[in-house]
Amino acid sequence: MARYAFIWELGGAYGHLGRMIPVARELQQRGHEVVFIIRELVEAERLLGPHGFKWYQAPLWIGRVLHLPDPLSLAELLMGFGFLDPPALLSICRAWRNLLAALAVDALLFDCSPTAVVASRGLGLPSLNLANGFQVPPTARPLPPLRWWQKAPPARLLDSEQQIVHVTNQVLYELGAPPIENVLQILSGGDDVFATLPELDHYPQRAGGDFVGPIYALGRGEAVHWPAKGALKVFAYLKPDYGGLDALLTVLSQLDASVLVHIPGVSKRTIEKFGSDQLQISRQPLDIEQVRQSCDVAVLHAGLSTVAAMLLAGKPVLLFPQQLEQTMFARSVETLGVGVSIAEAAAQFPRLVKRALADASLAEKARQFADKYRGYDQQHAIRAVADRCEALLGKA
Repeated sequence: MARYAFIWELGGAYGHLGRMIPVARELQQRGHEVVFIIRELVEAERLLGPHGFKWYQAPLWIGRVLHLPDPLSLAELLMGFGFLDPPALLSICRAWRNLLAALAVDALLFDCSPTAVVASRGLGLPSLNLANGFQVPPTARPLPPLRWWQKAPPARLLDSEQQIVHVTNQVLYELGAPPIENVLQILSGGDDVFATLPELDHYPQRAGGDFVGPIYALGRGEAVHWPAKGALKVFAYLKPDYGGLDALLTVLSQLDASVLVHIPGVSKRTIEKFGSDQLQISRQPLDIEQVRQSCDVAVLHAGLSTVAAMLLAGKPVLLFPQQLEQTMFARSVETLGVGVSIAEAAAQFPRLVKRALADASLAEKARQFADKYRGYDQQHAIRAVADRCEALLGKA
């Protein structure tokens, strides 16, 4: 049997581990071993420990790059993570190689791990890229711009890509590995499998793609107990560092609704300030299956996994994106008519939230989306990715 390394380098929240853990458990049941090399260790004990997985800290860029403009493309996004500094990037790549050698793995599964992809180049380890869509754009030169509302001069985009390729090839030369030809070879370490649905793709212009469907199982969270007060059941999953948190909680507390809110690591002050007989706040994740079957609407930051889980249950969403990836994804959701994206403008929250909740078309479109995918079974998606992982062994 084989030993796989499941690797997650960039991005936050539960989504990355949420995609990888079900696939790892499937491989484990088939007799393989899976080790995790991950960005954030805070939740590892709770999420990985119960399944007997071993985990290691991913070698990460922790420096700061000053005076960079807002990134217009994924190439420019990489500039903030060491891809402008050949010596530093080389050091991190050597750390990756040392770790992979020490673990003696047979194959790799990447989830948003560009430096690990570069480091593994030339090692002869077969790999698969499990993507949510954002980190692997459609093939184009230059790559598609991320900020569709902003002018993106093609000359700037091409120049940025050339810089990234030049720095990466300097590092690959030192590692004795074959050079790359384009930025996509950094973003994707092998065949791409998209754990999403075509309608939810971050890039509406993508043609084709291996879409297996969303994978959002995290195991069971806490049992769901809705506050008794309130006609509408509203579930919210929010982040404690969200700039509009207090303003949004104020709006939710004023609704004629039974509100359950999950905020990981939320302060005691916030719980005491906003908790009531119609709004309850939990630091611990709630059982996502119970939540999506019993809620009427979900208030989220536009993380793909939770949004997909809600839509597949026919529940509309109100989205409050925190960063660029979520903003792109929220646009796709809004285009479907199953949700509303609300920018961080706290003064507008009461009006926008109440207007969205009163829009019956959102719930109707969400039910139509769920009907279209009524036969979707994420266990099939999990098995399909595990099959692809096993197929890698024949490529070694």
